[in-house]
Amino acid sequence: MNPILKSVQNFWCEQSVTAVGLLVDGDDYYRAFYEAARSARKYILLAGWQFDADACLLRGSDAEGATLPVTLLKYLDALCERNPELRIYILAWDFHAVFFLEREWMQELRFNWTTNDRLAFLFDSNHAEQGSHHQKFVVIDGTLAFLGGLDLCDHRWDDRCHKDPNPLRLSRGEPHKPFHDVQAYIVGTEVAAKLNELFTCRWEAAGGEPLVLPEPGPELERYEPAGAVPLAASRVALSRTDPRGSPTRSENCHEICSLYLDAIAAARQLIYIETQYFSSRQVGAALAERLAASDATPLNVVLVLNMEAETLKEEIAVGLAQAKVIADLRKAVQGTRHRLGIYYTVPKTEGAAEPVRATYIHSKVMIVDDRFLTVGSANLTNRSVGVDTELNLSLETSDPGDALGQSIAQARRNLLAEHLGVSDDQALESADLVAALDDLARRREGRLRIHPSPTEHELTALAVIDPQGLPFDPAALEGHDQQRSIFVGGIGALWRHLTSGAPARARD
Repeated sequence: MNPILKSVQNFWCEQSVTAVGLLVDGDDYYRAFYEAARSARKYILLAGWQFDADACLLRGSDAEGATLPVTLLKYLDALCERNPELRIYILAWDFHAVFFLEREWMQELRFNWTTNDRLAFLFDSNHAEQGSHHQKFVVIDGTLAFLGGLDLCDHRWDDRCHKDPNPLRLSRGEPHKPFHDVQAYIVGTEVAAKLNELFTCRWEAAGGEPLVLPEPGPELERYEPAGAVPLAASRVALSRTDPRGSPTRSENCHEICSLYLDAIAAARQLIYIETQYFSSRQVGAALAERLAASDATPLNVVLVLNMEAETLKEEIAVGLAQAKVIADLRKAVQGTRHRLGIYYTVPKTEGAAEPVRATYIHSKVMIVDDRFLTVGSANLTNRSVGVDTELNLSLETSDPGDALGQSIAQARRNLLAEHLGVSDDQALESADLVAALDDLARRREGRLRIHPSPTEHELTALAVIDPQGLPFDPAALEGHDQQRSIFVGGIGALWRHLTSGAPARARD
């Protein structure tokens, strides 16, 4: 059995860890972050696509009796006030004006000028042309890290029941849709050091003063936050998408794309994928080729996607391209012994009525043959494997029957059980998994539904439009005019220009 993880080709570094696992959905991750940050002694690093000052970290019974604020910025500020040695650095993507109405206004003013001097916020626009910063990770005291698809921002919180309605699922005082995502926790000074290196490199490239971080604190013992899905790994690999290759400064760093392609090629029995979007030309073609190939062992491929785009902007950017990928996959599997199941999932509602909306899938997870798992920020889009900055964590075993393989299988069952709306011990284990899931989805027993794409409307559009030719989800940097990009420039750059004559805020 050939390994999927291959040094240099599909990962940046491989480091030892003392604990690693998954936190599924915002309720468990936000609570774990809150608890871990409260114990921070020296520093907290936060890098993300989006942060919101009033994002609520604790809700319901978790918030009852809390002695510190439960919203993000007030909480971080309170930590600095309580601990005179603590420093907090926040690095956010300097989003383009196309996102202006969706984002919190005047963030540099609010984060930097209304908080403790030891809390620093910086917008980062130092990315490839047409790209964006999409890495989402946290490092605490050089010993504990979180990495995955979740940002500490509005419209991301939900618990694993995905009830609809849920009075706790509010952002800015308004209810939002059921939301599913996955974040990894990692304990280990070696992997934390690599994430520190990445953060400090990006911080300086974005215009921040060079950071000199304290030595790591003592190793955490037996760390397993509430709700965790532990993985029995002693080593993990980190992979990137970054045309500028931070922090190694290597050019055209597309390790994540190579990782996805290698994992698909190596699959023999099962590929399980959760992704917010699936529009990548390269990954779609590789999976279609694998499904079309003659193989002695039938391959089950399970894809959990969104039923539809979240916004009109997303539909234009990736919706039609995803429909083409799905059409190509459905065509490729016809007449073969392989099985392809493409699904969306609906929330839990009262009574027998069919839910009126789907649960929004924001996770980025791939599991192959219960011997390989990767989780991170990278969607299966041209952007995520080409021009954005992304970060994934992966682990692998050569024996699916060992402790790590069993824990990967348990993680897959755990995720599938949530989508089905059943407990772990009821989760399906079948040699023909797709056939079993299709049967449940058709009978609407559980919460999985068969994905309708490509619809007649999409097929009509695909007959006259090549979605891969649209500029919103570019596959490469060449041949694109910077002025046409929807992601060039940023609000932070505009703000700094407008306030360039103002005195800088003093920091010790």
